[in-house]
Amino acid sequence: MKSSRANSHMGGGKSKSKKSGSKPHSIHVRRAKSGGFVAEHHHKMADDGSMPETEEHVLPDLQSLQSHMQENMGDQPPAPMTPPAAAGPAGPAAGGAPAGM
Repeated sequence: MKSSRANSHMGGGKSKSKKSGSKPHSIHVRRAKSGGFVAEHHHKMADDGSMPETEEHVLPDLQSLQSHMQENMGDQPPAPMTPPAAAGPAGPAAGGAPAGM
């Protein structure tokens, strides 16, 4: 077999990061050709300017993807909710019925 990535594809398990304990800066998700999802972890650039390696994890279903995202990105508080924009009266310009009809 090639690497832990191949083992991950075969067993569906997660490969261990070289940076154990470090959370990814971002995760990009795409559909896997064989079904399920592939989550690609990206870490921030190191202080010395070296580019960290990316990691890929194969997840068999949406529930596994949600759990994986919670484990790796769920340490931040939820974003504040912004109130929706105030809706003005529906007029002809807004697609409403013209007044007086």
